[in-house]
Amino acid sequence: MFPRINMELAAWVAGLVYLAAIDPHAGLPSFCLFKLAGFSGCPGCGLGTSVSLLLHGELRESLHHHWLGLPTLVILCARIVQLAKIQFRYE
Repeated sequence: MFPRINMELAAWVAGLVYLAAIDPHAGLPSFCLFKLAGFSGCPGCGLGTSVSLLLHGELRESLHHHWLGLPTLVILCARIVQLAKIQFRYE
């Protein structure tokens, strides 16, 4: 029998793997709902690019795109570790 996989853990890991695999300079299409709705200002725009730049080792450019990129990456990594400890604990 296969163990149940925590979907939150899978989603965060998949998201970070995606951000690490893409080219942050490629100008990929935005998934921002505010932009798609026609609003010009969104507090989260650039956050994904900022995290992707961090995963590629470009700290200065990451901070230029969104100053919350570094705290977001730290929080996501801490959450992944927390969920992985629960998922893979041995009893």
